[in-house]
Amino acid sequence: MANRWGISKNVVVFVKERDKCCVYCGISFANSVATHKTRPTWEHIINDAKINGADNIALCCGSCNASKVDISV
Repeated sequence: MANRWGISKNVVVFVKERDKCCVYCGISFANSVATHKTRPTWEHIINDAKINGADNIALCCGSCNASKVDISV
């Protein structure tokens, strides 16, 4: 079974155990007050929703996720 982004339960569990802070800015999810900007969000490293393995999925804070820009041409 997968979540609404197509990420399998096994990958969800693995990534939540692995990523305790934002992969971009390093804010700790355990020590921060959960706001829209600091809560963990799912991140596709390669911006393709079909690539959902643990090597392409990470956690980043809402602020970093919202500030991403697609620079692909």
